Amino acid sequence: MAAAKLLSAIDSGALPAKHLGLSVEEAHECLSPDAATFEEKRDHSLTPIRLFFAPVEDLLFEGDRGQKETGLIPRSSLEVIWNWIKTDLLPDTFPDMIERVDAHVQSGDVNALGASVRVMQETASAAMATALERSETGKKKFDAIVRSLGEFPVLEDAREIADVFAILDEITQMQAQVPRRISVFDEQLVSEVRDLYDDLYERDPDRAIYLALALMGRLAAPWQILRLARKIAMKNDDTMISQTDFSILGERFIKRLEIISSYFQQLRPGLSDLDELNSLIVEFSELSKGITKEIALLRIGNWGQRLLKARNTISTAIGDEFAHYPKDLSFALPLQRVGGFSRSGPRRVDISHAPDNEKMSRCVRELTFMNDIRTYAQSIGAQNAFDKAKPELEGYMVSYEDAIIEELRVCEPEAVENAEAYLSNACQITELLMGDTASSTLRKRGRVALQASA
Repeated sequence: MAAAKLLSAIDSGALPAKHLGLSVEEAHECLSPDAATFEEKRDHSLTPIRLFFAPVEDLLFEGDRGQKETGLIPRSSLEVIWNWIKTDLLPDTFPDMIERVDAHVQSGDVNALGASVRVMQETASAAMATALERSETGKKKFDAIVRSLGEFPVLEDAREIADVFAILDEITQMQAQVPRRISVFDEQLVSEVRDLYDDLYERDPDRAIYLALALMGRLAAPWQILRLARKIAMKNDDTMISQTDFSILGERFIKRLEIISSYFQQLRPGLSDLDELNSLIVEFSELSKGITKEIALLRIGNWGQRLLKARNTISTAIGDEFAHYPKDLSFALPLQRVGGFSRSGPRRVDISHAPDNEKMSRCVRELTFMNDIRTYAQSIGAQNAFDKAKPELEGYMVSYEDAIIEELRVCEPEAVENAEAYLSNACQITELLMGDTASSTLRKRGRVALQASA
């Protein structure tokens, strides 16, 4: 069976799974001996278009594009470029090549499949390079290609694909020897890739950076690519690395930090999507710590200054967000002044009505958010905001706990249900602010107070 032949070739090393744009695990899943499974998986796995674009697989991303960035190609561009090659560039030969590749996938002829895919890539590469060069010689030719591809950014994607196809040997070698997902970019792997990069740089310095960009797509922690930059530049600070070809990589990281910080700059305190804020803070923290761990960001350097500015923006936004929390806590668990006393006079809990669940839910969301991001306070420059907000919130809860206990001690039977509801809410808030032990203690005090009122 064709699937079995392909699997055998992959397992023996005769056909690296990377040449099919798959990991070994994915190849086994797609080429299961079960014919039904194979037929189900084949359509979206071992198709000519996927095999053709396998060299740029590590540069692809899902979703909508923003501003064009070097080494990032949306998957949505692939079919457009594929059709451009098939219809405009190679209408007489490309369809036949596609049929030949598809036939070899179904037959399991490993050697023929690899050779056919390579011919298809090299032929298309030459045709794309020629067309793109001609587009630079006149506005009419340029406009014609843009019309064929739909928009200018897709033309830029096509140009990058042509550049990657121009260094097919090195890209496929990297894909073959480097794991598809690298949890730790260790010294041995860095050295291996550095040798490959150096050889490519001697042959084609303008395109060598695509090897690093493709490799970055395989890193679980993308900022570890700076280890390769550090190794090649023989320097450990941003002022030096930013002057090399690897500045593209560092610039991508810094821009992402700035994009995150710009989101915080537009926040309306108290009206934020806290789940989204949490996600962005985690990303900013991990990325900024990752960068600073790999290279020294000097205060005099461009990257260092921009990181500091982004962090300050987030710090200010978090401080403004936290400033609303004491007020929201007082709305969720209100205390009323008793009699004509001054501000320092006694306060009590009004248990004549049930708690406001909406205000309580809001307060819980806010304090949960505070707890969730506390680990990242230092890296986002928000430690002062925490140090200011938390004591104020805890101080309010100390007063509230005493007030609700007193109310439980003297409440009438018809008000017990409301009083217990306020106690339960207070225990929940106390747990968020001061932990399980403090919450458990409050709950015990409440039970004792209720027994005294019985």
